[in-house]
Amino acid sequence: HGTNDYTFLQYVNVRLVAVYQQDKDFSGVEESDERTVRTNSSNVAHYVQVAFTLGAKYGVNDNGGLIPLTAVRAGKGTFFSEDLLDHKCLEYTRSDGYSFARLSTFKSRFPPSVMGAAGDATQTCAPEASMCQSPSSIPDSFISFNIPLGVDWLPEVDPALASNVFVHLVINAIDETARGGMTA
Repeated sequence: HGTNDYTFLQYVNVRLVAVYQQDKDFSGVEESDERTVRTNSSNVAHYVQVAFTLGAKYGVNDNGGLIPLTAVRAGKGTFFSEDLLDHKCLEYTRSDGYSFARLSTFKSRFPPSVMGAAGDATQTCAPEASMCQSPSSIPDSFISFNIPLGVDWLPEVDPALASNVFVHLVINAIDETARGGMTA
C-alpha cells in the first residue's frame, strides 16, 4: 500500500449513472399541491463515470490525448469477454453511420449547456456531464471521464448479479521528468 515515484494511477473510481427523463406534466392529475419534479422511468440514459488521479510526475501525452477515444470500450454480461465490448465513444462521436442507438434521446436527457440544441435538451435537473471528453491538461492530477452507454442500456435489477458491466480504456500519459531532456 502507499505510493512511490512510479505510481501511475491512484484512487480509481467507477460509477454507473442513470439519468431519468424529467416529467414536466403539472396538470394536477395525481399530483400534490406543490410543483415537484417527477421522473419518468422510460428512456433512461445510462453512462459510466471513470475518475482517478494521475501520479504527480505524469502528464498528458501530446500524441493522441490522455484517453484515446478509439481505446474506450464498454459492455455487459455475466463474465468478461472481448466480444461483449463496444467502442462507445466512437459510436457516440461519429456521424458516418457508426451507430450509437437512440443518440438524440440520450442527448436530450442532459442540460442544453452540455449537449447544445440536441433534441429536447432542456432538462435542468440532470448532471452537466460531457461525454467522451479527453482532457488536454490536468492541473490538479484529477481526471473524470464519462462514457455513454445508451438508452435503457442497463438490465433490470437482478438479485443473482448475473449481469455485470465491464469498462476498458487506455491512459496515454507521459513521464514529465523523462520528457525534460526531450526536444521536438
